[in-house]
Amino acid sequence: MTDAPEPSPIRKLPGLESLTWDQAAGRACVWCKRPLTVGALPAGVIQGCDGVHVLDTEVWAGPCCALPETESSL
Repeated sequence: MTDAPEPSPIRKLPGLESLTWDQAAGRACVWCKRPLTVGALPAGVIQGCDGVHVLDTEVWAGPCCALPETESSL
């Protein structure tokens, strides 16, 4: 088990088909598309399939988008 926080997507995750390659690979923020460096947090898992092939993709949020909009404006 890891000590990573549980993802709690308050913001709705985009569809799998709308992700860029960097977002799907975990190299860019799922919401703003900025490259991730330090402070990235798990944003959740976008579930998908193509026939019998599971396409579930773990996505990440940068520090700028990790907090809900109401908390980040405080």
